[in-house]
Amino acid sequence: MVKNTLSDRLNYLTTLAEEQSITRAAARLFISQPALTAFLNRTEEELGVRLFDRSTTPIRITKAGAYYLSELEKICVMQDRLHQELSDFSSHDPELRINIGIGRNRGSIWLSSVMPELNRLYPDMRLTIFEDRDINMLDKVLNGVLDIAIVESYAYHSSLHYLRLPSEQYMFITSCENPRMAAYRDAVCSPEAPLDIDADWLADDLFICPSVKGRMNRQTQWMCSTYNFQPKRTLFLASGMTAYRMAVSGMGLTFQNAAYSTFVKTKERPLFIMPGGKATQHHVFALFKGEPRPGLQQDFMRLLHDRMSTAIYGEVTPMEYM
Repeated sequence: MVKNTLSDRLNYLTTLAEEQSITRAAARLFISQPALTAFLNRTEEELGVRLFDRSTTPIRITKAGAYYLSELEKICVMQDRLHQELSDFSSHDPELRINIGIGRNRGSIWLSSVMPELNRLYPDMRLTIFEDRDINMLDKVLNGVLDIAIVESYAYHSSLHYLRLPSEQYMFITSCENPRMAAYRDAVCSPEAPLDIDADWLADDLFICPSVKGRMNRQTQWMCSTYNFQPKRTLFLASGMTAYRMAVSGMGLTFQNAAYSTFVKTKERPLFIMPGGKATQHHVFALFKGEPRPGLQQDFMRLLHDRMSTAIYGEVTPMEYM
């Protein structure tokens, strides 16, 4: 069933614009192709304009469609902020409210290890978590919808403050049970010291890529470009954790955040692989507006920073505000 709230409408139209195919967009949205087509027909009839040119393959968003999508995104941000401001009226203590934005895969790694401790410190806190793309979370911090956003890209804005979080390590991950890795089953490797293997040697293996768009994510695109690695067989999944588990089960390999190995326990031993024997570093930041509020907001960032630094570096490192 196709929902038609403003946020749902934004999600459907954004997915159509990204996929340039009603069939692929419907599959990604877990709805039927006829239902998505009917939604698009009703929306275009309601607005009186064509949002997509469906006479070509792939379909293309029109100028009117691009403008509508841009304005609809602004309206949804304003709506989120309004709902949050209204909820504040019923909050007895606004200092116990925190709205956090984080990507789905990054959240699956870090939040489960941070939130129980935060909840013990603030058992009455009012917590809201938004799982979204970095650029959308930046706008939500600027508009007051989010108190803190955890993002990978560093986008400077004069109204924002930043906490530099420990850099995450990305590399190829597979299983010691992978037949192609038979010679390395007893090899000693870790995220700090991955095996030095030519990426081209792995190109024939099944490559499992976490991506909500049905195509390679930014980290994987960078890896393919840098190391001239072109997998012949690719499986796309929405969940990074599922991709990690499947790769470590011996089904293939993935290019992933090595922190999964700390929090996701598997029967098989993961093998960490990287051309040159060195992981790539992805910088992560906590964005917030104004000075960090003492109490709940500061404690969340401290707990997240300390948990990340302990998992990645083996020790708690100093916090660096920017």
